Amino acid sequence: MASKVGPRIDARAPHMYVEDVLKTRYLVRDIERHRVIVRENKELLKRINQIYRTKGFLHINYSYRVHQSLNLDARTRKARAIELQNRALLNRLLRRKATVDSNLPREKKLPWWLPPANRIPDGQQRVLIDFWERTDRRLCRLVIDLCPEVSPDEITLGRGKLFRIYAGTMLVVRAGSAHFDEEPLDGHETLQNVRRGSFVKQMQDGREYYLVTLRTIESIADGKLLGRVASGAMDKLDLIDFYGSKFGRCKDPLFFDTFEQINY
Repeated sequence: MASKVGPRIDARAPHMYVEDVLKTRYLVRDIERHRVIVRENKELLKRINQIYRTKGFLHINYSYRVHQSLNLDARTRKARAIELQNRALLNRLLRRKATVDSNLPREKKLPWWLPPANRIPDGQQRVLIDFWERTDRRLCRLVIDLCPEVSPDEITLGRGKLFRIYAGTMLVVRAGSAHFDEEPLDGHETLQNVRRGSFVKQMQDGREYYLVTLRTIESIADGKLLGRVASGAMDKLDLIDFYGSKFGRCKDPLFFDTFEQINY
């Protein structure tokens, strides 16, 4: 006799599969990643061990020997060529002039054995300005050829601490109050197209400034051209410019010392 039970709700739990519970795909990926890490760690330990045993030299064939010919004449010619190359390199090093001269006397005179081209021409006046990082380390020397109408007595720099270095624009050696015995506009005018390396004295707001231009400047108001940096000392401007900043503050304190060069 057939059962007369009507429709019922299926309240049984669903079938559970292993893939849905254990996530085997992620397990396999984690195992592979772990094996890669273990393999890389082993290789790293091998290299560290090799570094400790070989004092830091890797991938070097210590059994390699440079081929040397048994012919005595060939070996002599090769040694002679190496000797000539070393001599040429030594001559280049000896002829190279140092950029920074240290532990030199503060007033170094021009030696008598220098050629006449390096000496002062007759009637030419020069002013030398030494720049120092410290009292015992000279940075460089600027050689300034004065204009014919300018007397060295007009330049009252002396020695002291460098005032400002505006990077790529100008070098302000000293700034101070103007002398009362000098007229405010005596010989001062607006200079146009002031070239790089010009030595200028500027009067502004009752103060006098001694400037050295690091580039060509269109105009300088109330200025007087005193001279120009000698051609042999133009490379020193790049060295001094390295210590400057955009707003004129020096990266390191610099000092200067001024004296007149002796006319031979």
